Amino acid sequence: MTGFEQGMAQGLTVTPALVQGAFLLTLPEAELEQQVRDELANNPALDEDPSGCPVCGARGAPGVCRCSSGPSARRLRTVGDDVDLADRSAGELADLVSAAAVLLPPTDRPLLEYLVADLDDRGYLDRPPQRLAADLGVAEERIRRVVRAIRQVGPAGLCAVDLVECLLLQLDAAADAPAVLRPMIQDHLADLGRGRLGSVARQLGVPVGEVAAAWGHLRTHLRPHVRLDRGEAAPARLRPDLVFALVDGDPARVRVTVPFQPRLRLHPDFVSLAADHDRLRGLSAPEREVVTRSLSDAATFLDRLALRSRTLHRVGTEVAERQRAFLASGPAALVPMTRAEVAAALGLHESTVSRAVAGKWVQLPTGRIVALADLFGVARSAQECLRALVAAEADPLSDADLAGALGRQGHHLSRSAVRKYRQQLGIPARHLR
Repeated sequence: MTGFEQGMAQGLTVTPALVQGAFLLTLPEAELEQQVRDELANNPALDEDPSGCPVCGARGAPGVCRCSSGPSARRLRTVGDDVDLADRSAGELADLVSAAAVLLPPTDRPLLEYLVADLDDRGYLDRPPQRLAADLGVAEERIRRVVRAIRQVGPAGLCAVDLVECLLLQLDAAADAPAVLRPMIQDHLADLGRGRLGSVARQLGVPVGEVAAAWGHLRTHLRPHVRLDRGEAAPARLRPDLVFALVDGDPARVRVTVPFQPRLRLHPDFVSLAADHDRLRGLSAPEREVVTRSLSDAATFLDRLALRSRTLHRVGTEVAERQRAFLASGPAALVPMTRAEVAAALGLHESTVSRAVAGKWVQLPTGRIVALADLFGVARSAQECLRALVAAEADPLSDADLAGALGRQGHHLSRSAVRKYRQQLGIPARHLR
């Protein structure tokens, strides 16, 4: 027998609370909403807080808020008049306004309500943004910012000014559309409507069969309008978990968005009962157990929700600062970054950062919504990085620009190699994107 050795070791005990915290951190915003609603339904010690605005977070009397938002709102304040939503699918339009308001400053709320109420039966704006700005006496950038927010939360094609823009907006949301379809819509829609497929093919320099297939895809998958007033189910739209904003000279601003999640609190009746020892002693042992266990579970769940939000905000802030050049200049400025580096900078375990990144979406300062994982480019293949660069580009990049951006991510490729990968992935040339 060699004897026993005594020593000290530090380890991590996996508790139910730790497991629940890790689970909540993994959930994207839409699934978190359902989890919160399930907890609210199953735990009587949880209550929906009526004093907090679901959009701006302000506290006050129920239904009163500086941004005039509320889940039961059924009227939209417009610039100069009131519009009764009962005449135009009130519930759906009110939900659209509430969702878009999360992406905008409170001062844009009246303008948002005006634009939504002003949509025609096809879901089109009746005037382009520059004319709207002139007619309303506001900056054109404010109009465009509000339009971007409406489009991000509404069905694809909403807030277009004409048929071409409506189709292109739907094309932006499609994952499997033929690459040649975009120039067909932009420049040759009239010829397509007259059946001149051969002429279109010659002008684009592609086979007629390719044009015919793309035309069939358009007729099958795209719609000429969006009708909100018929109760049609709107296709799912991305809702960002994080919003990145840049202000000159300041650190990148990051906001965690939870626009549809109910605001929770401990139920006042349970809190009052637990604090009243005389009333508590008057309960039976099983009843006291229900009160104490329900309150404990509710408090733990609220703590884990707060921890999820803080962790996601910390990770988002670190990512935004490391990729500040990308946020300001576009995909060509994306720098190599790993989850391990972010974890080390924040003093977190790498698995925690991985959970915070998985399935989350971020809204860039340009308004585009991309996967948060796309900002971690070094560990992916060259083809995956190339696809992410093209998906995030504000203006089309040349093959040489793409080669330079890939090199900064650790993939040193020639321009011809980039062109080869681009063609293999079905990504059209710069002048066709």
